[in-house]
Amino acid sequence: LLLLLYQNIKTEGDSKAAELIANSLASAGDGLIELRKLEAAEDIAYQLSRSRNITYLPSGQSVLLQLPQ
Repeated sequence: LLLLLYQNIKTEGDSKAAELIANSLASAGDGLIELRKLEAAEDIAYQLSRSRNITYLPSGQSVLLQLPQ
């Protein structure tokens, strides 16, 4: 009985949270989501830059053609 009550309260809370997020996005726009995406991209780039097994090859340049033969 307590488990059912807990699940019901949790479901109602999740529903209310989703409603609040949807209302906030509708009124304020999706700036926070874009900020979070930028922060995640920055963190990913930092982690990749610290890895010894990752090499950055710039696009638009014929890097492989410039290798000595």
